[in-house]
Amino acid sequence: MNTDLFVFCRENLQRAAWLALLAQQPGIILVMAVAAVSDLPDAVVPDQATTIFIDAPDVDADFVARLTTAVPNSGLLFLVNEYQLDEIVWFLQAGATGFIARDAAVPDLARAIIAVGRGEIVVPPALASQVMLALARGNVRQERPSDSLTNREKEVLSLLAQGLTNKDIAQRLILSVRTIEAHLRNIYGKLHVASRTEAALWAVNNGFGEK
Repeated sequence: MNTDLFVFCRENLQRAAWLALLAQQPGIILVMAVAAVSDLPDAVVPDQATTIFIDAPDVDADFVARLTTAVPNSGLLFLVNEYQLDEIVWFLQAGATGFIARDAAVPDLARAIIAVGRGEIVVPPALASQVMLALARGNVRQERPSDSLTNREKEVLSLLAQGLTNKDIAQRLILSVRTIEAHLRNIYGKLHVASRTEAALWAVNNGFGEK
């Protein structure tokens, strides 16, 4: 049985690129690429193996909930910058079915699309046992780390990821350096990191460094 594929991506050029890349993959019928969840339900065929491939770095719990409600019997395959245990566990608890890294090979992506459409869970083999153990223990994360950040903390984190110093960030946001330092302490705690470098790396890997 072939797998129907829907691509969710908000950027026009990226949607076009995914369409061109995946159109000729064996075992996959590329149905359409969409930029809104509301475009999906009428196009999804009941009882047909279906995968929604999501290329969106800023998804939150509400987005995943809307997807699982709109297309409850479809597999949800998320594109991620890198495999992080906390993120994978959170996504699975929120309703995701699989994950594929941005640097994966095209054949690996195609296999993941087909597997997710068949109802299989696709996680990186190196983390599979840890993921299953976390789920079995009921280590429930109610929100992604980024969901707990305030808008101001997100602004600070974004500028940090761009390489700005505390003084530069303070000038950009018209705040004192001491206030920026306080925001960074809060950010470290919420992201469970111990240093400025770790916070900056986390931010870059999660799309906060994009201007």
